[in-house]
Amino acid sequence: MAEKKLSKTISEVKTEKAPEVKAAVKDAVAKVNTVAETTAKKAEAVVEKKATAAKKTVKKATKKEEAKVQVELQFQEHASSITDLEQKIKDQFVAEGHRAGCIKTLNIYVKPEEYKAYYVINEKFSGSVDLF
Repeated sequence: MAEKKLSKTISEVKTEKAPEVKAAVKDAVAKVNTVAETTAKKAEAVVEKKATAAKKTVKKATKKEEAKVQVELQFQEHASSITDLEQKIKDQFVAEGHRAGCIKTLNIYVKPEEYKAYYVINEKFSGSVDLF
């Protein structure tokens, strides 16, 4: 009989404490969810930061400087660099009343035996300059 009394007491206690236990469990679950959300947000921020750093590293690694090329034309006792020749052509083009900024294409044809360089600008304008 003492067992029956004891089991009734436990069942009564369970019934009385059920709302308090439910509230405590609810609070604990809410705290765990809050901590989980905060941790997830921090983890996302760290991953994003590392991904950005990795992208920058890859970008730097793939970015290559072009080699500086200088071509010099030599014919008999004369010499002229291609960059000087290009500048002569642009100067002449501007002297003819055109703007240097409108040059989109420049084709240069060098004829050392004539001491001349012929050019075509934007497939529209043509002319020649002395090589040396």
